[in-house]
Amino acid sequence: MILKRLINKSWLNYEPHTCIKQLGILKTTSISTLQAKQHRNYNCSNISTSYNPTFYQSENNFMFQVLNKIPLVDNSRLAPSVPITDDLTFTSFLQSHWRSSSATNIVNAFNAVKQYCIMNNITISDTRFDKLVDGLVDHCEKLKDQELYDLLKCLSEYPPPSTFNSHNFHDVWSCLDDVCCGKLPNWNFEMIFAIGDIWFQLRLGKLADFVFESIERLAKKADQLTKDQLVHLFFYFNVCRRKTVPFNIEYALQSKINEMNVDEIAVVALGYFKTKTKIKLETIFITMIQEVGNSAKQIHEMSLSAIMKVLRFSGPIRLTQEVNKMFDELYPEMERFSDIACLHVALLGTGIQTFHPNIIRKCSQKLVENLQNLRIKDIERTLNVLTMFTFDPKTTPDIFGVAFEEIHKDTRIGEMNEYPKCLPAALHYFSLKGIYSYKLMDRILAEDFIRDTYGKYPKLIPLQILSLDCCIDIECPDYKGNRLTPYLRYKAVKWLTEWAPSTDQWKKFSLKDKLFLDVKETIKKIVPNEECMFIHHLLPHFSIADIVICKENESFVTPSNLKQYTLGDIMRPDLTGSKKWYSIMVLSWNNVIRQTTIPLGNTAMKMRQLEKLGYIPVPIFYHDFTYCTPDEKIKYILRKLV
Repeated sequence: MILKRLINKSWLNYEPHTCIKQLGILKTTSISTLQAKQHRNYNCSNISTSYNPTFYQSENNFMFQVLNKIPLVDNSRLAPSVPITDDLTFTSFLQSHWRSSSATNIVNAFNAVKQYCIMNNITISDTRFDKLVDGLVDHCEKLKDQELYDLLKCLSEYPPPSTFNSHNFHDVWSCLDDVCCGKLPNWNFEMIFAIGDIWFQLRLGKLADFVFESIERLAKKADQLTKDQLVHLFFYFNVCRRKTVPFNIEYALQSKINEMNVDEIAVVALGYFKTKTKIKLETIFITMIQEVGNSAKQIHEMSLSAIMKVLRFSGPIRLTQEVNKMFDELYPEMERFSDIACLHVALLGTGIQTFHPNIIRKCSQKLVENLQNLRIKDIERTLNVLTMFTFDPKTTPDIFGVAFEEIHKDTRIGEMNEYPKCLPAALHYFSLKGIYSYKLMDRILAEDFIRDTYGKYPKLIPLQILSLDCCIDIECPDYKGNRLTPYLRYKAVKWLTEWAPSTDQWKKFSLKDKLFLDVKETIKKIVPNEECMFIHHLLPHFSIADIVICKENESFVTPSNLKQYTLGDIMRPDLTGSKKWYSIMVLSWNNVIRQTTIPLGNTAMKMRQLEKLGYIPVPIFYHDFTYCTPDEKIKYILRKLV
């Protein structure tokens, strides 16, 4: 008898002598089997206990249709042995002594009553199935391979129960899962995929051990899989979501991906995305991007969304030119895609900092016409796209105005309570454009909201909250609502800011660090002495420090009044007299639109706020500065200090 289904069985419904008998069997179960179950190499802590069979999983169902299924046999040969025409016959048939029957008869019995159950919406959780389920649990280990396949196929056609652990249903799938796992080493690839497909149809792909163990077994033989089998395997990665895609499978994929059509590539993409695995091989990126471009006229919106999501997640930053070419091909087709598919296309640009104005303009116009039907999460993502590139698409009506009204609607309160992190993110994106909602800021800066949403520790406070609190000091002088306490703000700033790099730092120098130090050394050659430089975070909601120099009557002077401030303060310059305060901003390639010197939204906001405080922002761009000679670097900075 199998250990798992003995332990998980609903014993309250059984007679005392049955429980005693099963305890005796449990005692003789191998301890090694128990240890193997306890030490499986996966984490089930994030598996949802919900099981809603009425929810139509459109994305997974579409991907399942893409697969080239492998039916083993036509189970129509399992004709009902008894005609079930009424409730009395149905009940009488199920009350037979199934525990003394055979495995074959039990399989035939499930098939015999299947049609009646479908017509009358009867699930196997019905107590009339108790004796038949008891018989199955007793005889499940005697099922032949074909009988096991036939039974699983039959069960997948029954009306689904309310939850995965419903009465009878849990006992049935749990014991069949163990039987499948026990037989797995003896099955060929075709049998494994055929059985795995049925577990998905039973909506148990994430819970069944068989699917996970199939992935483990197939992953070791990835180089032996055909193109169709490899696509199938990625579908199981998507369904199971317990294991990341190992590199040997990606290496096998590299040699097969050119044989796949765009829908099959979408199945692969979803397998990567749902397991939070980044694509590593550039050839796979290139094939995905080119196939989307070549199939732009006929690609399905779900396939498009899946590929866009994994591209954004993986970030093919070296392929900006290829991505723009793909956008050009997609642009004429955007009208036929759904709002969500269009949004995922636009979001790809944010992942690799590539700006395609035509795509964003068309997506924005399509989204603004249906913004009231979008989730708050999708509104937030739309704002992310627009504010990252500081782009106004000039939609009719204005998309920023419509989105601002939408997040204030009372009908959104329930959604915001369910997904509380979306509102601070949306307000942060509005702040990048200088748009503020005092009412909603008062809500999200409340101590209770922060504690309930993020936790009680300052290090858990996100940048969006800190940034909004700091923006109040600069751009919202008449705001009277909730604020972060000075202590909480100071602690949050310590966690979110990066210390300015120095030549004697213990950590390895990044390219950004080297650029900062290079700019610092160049400025040293311009000012009389190092005291004329002040390096600190003038605006604490920006992680990178600034280099401040002050000029009075064409001479550099010490910016002494800034030393009164501490980390977390908004550091304001002394604007008396004829002083000019320069804030030198070191901008790496991560702070600008790819292959340009156009600042991204957060950098543009920083420049705007520095100007409001009285500083003159001096951006030093990586592409302009790095490749200059030492003398050219000095001249480059001096030209900006006007």
